[in-house]
Amino acid sequence: MSVDLDARLSEWREQIDKTLGDIIRLSAYPSDFKKILEYAVFPGGKRLRPILFLEWHSVFAPPTEAALTFACAIELMHCFSLIHDDMPCIDNDEMRRGKPTVHKAFGEGKALLAGDALLDMAYNEMINACIASENVNPLFFFKLNGDNGIIHGQYLDLYADIKDLDGLLSMYKRKTGALIEAACTVGYMFSQKVDANEFFAPVAWQDGNAPIIGPTDGLSAEQRMRAARIGGAMRFGELFGTAFQIYDDVSEYIAGEPSDGTTVMDYLNLDEAKKLLNKYLDEAIATLGIGYDGDTSYLRAFADKFVIM
Repeated sequence: MSVDLDARLSEWREQIDKTLGDIIRLSAYPSDFKKILEYAVFPGGKRLRPILFLEWHSVFAPPTEAALTFACAIELMHCFSLIHDDMPCIDNDEMRRGKPTVHKAFGEGKALLAGDALLDMAYNEMINACIASENVNPLFFFKLNGDNGIIHGQYLDLYADIKDLDGLLSMYKRKTGALIEAACTVGYMFSQKVDANEFFAPVAWQDGNAPIIGPTDGLSAEQRMRAARIGGAMRFGELFGTAFQIYDDVSEYIAGEPSDGTTVMDYLNLDEAKKLLNKYLDEAIATLGIGYDGDTSYLRAFADKFVIM
């Protein structure tokens, strides 16, 4: 099935940017501080995380206003992490998305507070969206992205003794992949009422990404299927999230950009890195074949955009 992915992405980004702007505008912060928050959030990058949330929701039902709000809250959390990552005490970057980083433009104190504000704003919007939706408990998101997520991954990046490719990929899974995995999983969950037992049902994976649902006493056949689909969304997010960081590493290497830390290119040559990237993407796409009733063609096309030949 051929899809117009570019038009779809443009439509999502327009909705996301409008909602992000409204969230900041309606906050109680002083107008000069709002300008710093807007500087950090706009212009956006790929808006990859909220788009994945909305696409996974769309497989099962059109996103609601509450779903769009939750998707944008995930982007606010991502923007918080970028501000703090760029600061002198961490990566000490001077440029982000073609302009000076927040701490270079406004000073370290305001940058630190801006990151804090975006993180707090993200959690507030998530909770409000969940209350409005009545489908999802925000604890599901926090379970996926708490100590398994960004801050844990950043700590490993800064202070762990990473000695091999496996260690690097494990760090990527938390620093980059966890928020993407959470976006995919909660995007699916937001589309329908999900029981906690379905969410926590153990899911393992055979070769070819065929799901095996673990002990599910008390779950109906319909609940077991939803558990499998939750597992599929988690698996897609895990694989795509890691692939996305590998994609960044390979793209920067091909462009001749200097590395600001350890990347897959420290362990693999270019052909090996491309094969690893495409392997993760192929496996992510394969998870979409486990029996979803809705249209997954946009998710397939989106993952295909990151293949490097």
